[in-house]
Amino acid sequence: MNCDCGEKPMSNPLKIFITYSHTDTAAKDELITRLTLLKREGIISIWHDNEILPGDKWRDTIFSNLADSNLLLYLTSAHSLDSKNCNKELAAALNAEIRVIPIILESCDWLNHQLSDFQALPDKGNPINKWQPESDGWQNVVDGIRKIVDKMQIYADPSVKISEKELRSELALQHGNVLVMLGQLNMAIEAYSNSIDLNPHNADAYNNRGIAYYCKGNFDLSIQDFNGAVQRKPSLPEVYNNRGAVYLSKGEADRAIKDYDTAIKLKPDYVQAYNNRGGAYVVLCEFDKAIADLNEAIRLKPDHAEAYSNRGNAYIKINEFDKAIADLNKAIKLDPNYPDAYCTRGNTLLSTNKVSQAITDYNMAIKLNPNYALAYSNRGAAYAMIGEFDKAIADLSEAIRLNRGSVDAYCNRGNAYTKRGEFDKAIADLNKAIELQPDY
Repeated sequence: MNCDCGEKPMSNPLKIFITYSHTDTAAKDELITRLTLLKREGIISIWHDNEILPGDKWRDTIFSNLADSNLLLYLTSAHSLDSKNCNKELAAALNAEIRVIPIILESCDWLNHQLSDFQALPDKGNPINKWQPESDGWQNVVDGIRKIVDKMQIYADPSVKISEKELRSELALQHGNVLVMLGQLNMAIEAYSNSIDLNPHNADAYNNRGIAYYCKGNFDLSIQDFNGAVQRKPSLPEVYNNRGAVYLSKGEADRAIKDYDTAIKLKPDYVQAYNNRGGAYVVLCEFDKAIADLNEAIRLKPDHAEAYSNRGNAYIKINEFDKAIADLNKAIKLDPNYPDAYCTRGNTLLSTNKVSQAITDYNMAIKLNPNYALAYSNRGAAYAMIGEFDKAIADLSEAIRLNRGSVDAYCNRGNAYTKRGEFDKAIADLNKAIELQPDY
């Protein structure tokens, strides 16, 4: 979630120490290969235990090299968490106040380890072996290391005056990022607020607090923070993309598109902004523009499951159901745990009267996300189509409980009550639908 800092070469490269289990030697070698450009630029040097020469004292050599390192990269796996040597090296780094970055290779119990105190790579601690393709995960790690090294260079440059408050602000920002990754949003907001109090010019802290507010559904506070980030650093494309997502969630698709336009202008290869703008065009029923944007997102990132799902949704709107199914099948193949893709494929199947198959997809969407209001609403509509009104009303009631503003759920439940002869309840629901959307 952090933004780029300008590069500023140091007279001496930063020394990186790699801690790893020998079971993960192939991953260590892959990381070194991917850091080659940073080494060639003279920005970093790398040390690991393969550098030990014949005749060197193994333990002394490791800890003397660790002591004069600037950064420890801990390749995190079940094996490294179980390794006494890896954890001794981590303890020594912490005692020497060396910066630590966990690099998560696989799903493991690292969130219950001391490493959970640090912001991990790839983003949000998403293990490298879960990325499709894995090369994207490795590149995310390299990008993250480059950003951190850039900041460390600035702090190490004696010509740049960094106050104690600015340093503490940066630490509070990183602490907030870790808390977001752990799902502790309220504590993260406190950390970001502390970062802003220490350095009111910290655009990253405003941006990241805005994301936390958005995750909590506090859209107005989220937009205030994104506005604050834009005022302080108007060149950050991520902030415009994030603010656009909030506007879209508020039903303000036109304003969202303006923000996505700015994000793409600042970063022409911004995959997520193309994807999000495509989704906004679907809301506005501008389907040709939507499909063009989603095509571009897929061209830039052919394994982008969300873009396939969104393009599938656009194809549904123009009754191109075969193309929709193909896209949604692709999205599910890329990410079998993506509830939106199952829900949207269910919508396609429902549109072609394949009700039982649609219900199967809605079941899967709800299994993956038990709070998925739209999936309950759509499954309720499917049950109503086959005359199972009790199940329909139960699902639609759950959809309304999860989302009080769901016009479709009120309308469909009203129709289900009508079929059961419960006309007072039907009228109440239909009145509520009209109240929420008078032109429905």
